[in-house]
Amino acid sequence: MRRVVVAAIAFAVATTSDAHAYEFWLRAQSIGQAYQLRQYRLVGPDLFLGRRRYSQTLALRITDVGNLSATRRQKRLPDRGLRISWQSYLRIDHDFGTFITRRIKLTPSVQRDSIDVIPELAESVAALDVLYAHMTLEGLADDRVTLQLGRVLADDGWGSAGLDGGTLRYELPMPLAITAAAGLRVRAASPLALSAFELDGTSGAGCQEYVEGPTPGAGTWKLIDRNRTITGSKLASDYELCPQRQVRQPTVGFTVATSRTRRIGAEIGYRRTWSETVGVFDEVDRLPYPDLGLYPDDAGQAPATGVNEERIHARVHGELRAGSFAISPYANARLSLLHAAIDRADAGIRVRRGDHIVEPTVEYFLPTFDGDSIFNAFSIEPTTDLRLGYQFAGALRIRANGWLRRYANAEDGAFAGGVDAGVEHPLARGVRGRIDGLWDDGYGGRRIGGTGELAWQARPSLWLRGRVIVLGVRREDRSDFVTSSAVLSSSLRIADSVGLHVVAEADHDQIHQFQTRVFAILDLAFAPEP
Repeated sequence: MRRVVVAAIAFAVATTSDAHAYEFWLRAQSIGQAYQLRQYRLVGPDLFLGRRRYSQTLALRITDVGNLSATRRQKRLPDRGLRISWQSYLRIDHDFGTFITRRIKLTPSVQRDSIDVIPELAESVAALDVLYAHMTLEGLADDRVTLQLGRVLADDGWGSAGLDGGTLRYELPMPLAITAAAGLRVRAASPLALSAFELDGTSGAGCQEYVEGPTPGAGTWKLIDRNRTITGSKLASDYELCPQRQVRQPTVGFTVATSRTRRIGAEIGYRRTWSETVGVFDEVDRLPYPDLGLYPDDAGQAPATGVNEERIHARVHGELRAGSFAISPYANARLSLLHAAIDRADAGIRVRRGDHIVEPTVEYFLPTFDGDSIFNAFSIEPTTDLRLGYQFAGALRIRANGWLRRYANAEDGAFAGGVDAGVEHPLARGVRGRIDGLWDDGYGGRRIGGTGELAWQARPSLWLRGRVIVLGVRREDRSDFVTSSAVLSSSLRIADSVGLHVVAEADHDQIHQFQTRVFAILDLAFAPEP
């Protein structure tokens, strides 16, 4: 463990040899997985494709880079001024199973490598991803300015996006702070990036281009050279491409939020992402008629740029005291200017008295997608949820949630609803049991099931767990089926802050039959729950 820490610090701050005063935090995990996926075939038996995945993660945090704060303390000076820190999260993925190495048959005579048909698979074949990595400069301008440079994260209340650039936060004399961000949005094509940061509604498979016809307006949309014969030095991946996903996406945004306030907080923010329109991306004469670009441009109608995302979000929350009650109201909303619609909103109030917590909420959700996505042309059903939650955090832990959902665009304003609840209690010294139940019925079908779980700390360094799940599903358009799952897991503390986790899972139902999965995690920052 000591060698790993020293190596990580030496790599992160290679510009200096004096690192003894730095404060750092490191977490590393090695994860191995082995499981099967079923490939359905209309003719002949189904195929089982194996995944053999190895993942390594490394989270590193270093404070007081350059010993600036330590030097001020040694000189007995006020700790005001520049403070430099570093944060990063790195992940390595490798898959050597048949799911990656097999070829997929597109037609009786045409086969392609799995990666060419499903480009996202390339991420797990041999991927080096940096989820975030930035240097933070604090204490500038009399402690009013904080600057982050590198791959930073931007948040709008419902999710995070990666940004290669920087953010600048300025504390106003009044209790407000302004944060501005600018850079290139992280997407699958970005260096050391992963597709999870890609805007919703775009896929690397099945990309199409507009193929011009003999006269303007007579063209058609076709897959990009999907079934053409590969000749010369061309690779299959040269034909299976999505040019629009390769372009850069500049992003700008800002937020205004309360700062240094107690019991109340509010924020309003704006973010805009755009990209250039792809023109001609290959030889002009590769098609029967001259190619004018990826999109229709017979009359010069293709714009030079297009907006991928433009949103405004607002949040407010508070904390009040009324005798023995702690009351925390909150409300959030997000407006998509691109779609001219509010796509996310929720409001609720969390009331706590002792170990009891009650939380009623109302939520609204309208799916929205990247401005380049064809999904925007389809009618998506927005939903409104009414929810009521309860928790008891004593020795006997209880939780219960009930909800009612309305599908706004469905016929007759269809409804669905349900309840889930769980009870957890210590059964003996080192043994805890838990039971959960679920009932969900209405529009779309019905689900009824339950879970039983048992956890046992056999020794101070050994934890054993088992779980059984049974779920019955009735769908409106298909036959009923029951799915069951059994999971066995164990955690073993090998040394101080080093643990090994092993999980084995077996699933069965009428659709997928019998499936298994086993994975192991070597944790170099193991901190068991109390």
